[in-house]
Amino acid sequence: MIGMNDLLIALAVLFTGITAVAAIVAALRAGRPTPPDQSTAMQAAQLAAMVQGLVEQSNRDRESVQQALAAGAKGTTEQLQQVGERLGIIDRAQQQIEELKGQVVDLVGILGSNQARGAFGEVRLEQIVEDVLPAELYEFQATLSNRARVDCLIRFGERGGDLAVDSKFPLESYRSMLAAGDDATRIVAERQFKVDVKKHIDDISSKYLIKGETRDLALMFIPAESIYGELLQHFADLVEYASKKRVYLASPNTIHGWLTNLRSVYIDTKIAAQASLIQREVRLILDDVGRLGERVESLETHFGQANKDIEQIKISSKKVLDRGERIERVELSAGDDSASPALQD
Repeated sequence: MIGMNDLLIALAVLFTGITAVAAIVAALRAGRPTPPDQSTAMQAAQLAAMVQGLVEQSNRDRESVQQALAAGAKGTTEQLQQVGERLGIIDRAQQQIEELKGQVVDLVGILGSNQARGAFGEVRLEQIVEDVLPAELYEFQATLSNRARVDCLIRFGERGGDLAVDSKFPLESYRSMLAAGDDATRIVAERQFKVDVKKHIDDISSKYLIKGETRDLALMFIPAESIYGELLQHFADLVEYASKKRVYLASPNTIHGWLTNLRSVYIDTKIAAQASLIQREVRLILDDVGRLGERVESLETHFGQANKDIEQIKISSKKVLDRGERIERVELSAGDDSASPALQD
């Protein structure tokens, strides 16, 4: 393929030849000889210089174009890479959306089944209670004296009775209310929701409030913060009705905070009990030390008396020895049956 420079040189040569031929033709017509024309040579030289300048300029332009194309290609490559990265991000986001859709479908299934929604609330409650409280402070599925079974019983021992916590909130009624497509359907769904919630409150109040066994209040656990907020904001009458029945609503966050405070009180109580035990033991140790001191003094008195008795024994022993020595020194007279005066005291 012919390059730009070769094309320019060919044009320059062609133009120079045309100029020379034109000069010769003009001279012949004028009847003059055709010696070399200096002006034609100068023009040819100028044209050659011009062509050389054009070639150099063309080279510079070509280099500039190549550099621009290289920079553009690099920028295009980077942009394509960025586009590829963004497409990857979009693809991952779509995958997450699909996963979330699957989770939403599962949640819808949970909310639509009485057994499943009960299990959902129980599992949520159990996770929170197990994370916060020590095992001796709670019992799941505890049976009360009236044969009612409560989802969770918070143990208080002798501190005013145990606290019952229910986790079977009527989620299916709430779901029906959310799924209402128009105002009329929503009004009907809200009415049914209130009926179901009131019935559940009545069941909790009648089953779990036992005088002398449980506290005079119970908790109704709501497994989602959004439902809890909806009740507080739009169903204040239900909250008031529950309070009158001594049933109090608890969301995951509220019950977690309440149980955390309970654990703190429990730990403080245990520390105080241990401190009292330590103080009692210290007092007993002091009493024992006092009795030990008395016994040491008594023993010291006995040792003193024993020392005195030993001294008396020594004295008596010495007397016996002295008497024996005097007896050995006694000289018995022949025919003298009387005792020696030395034997007399």
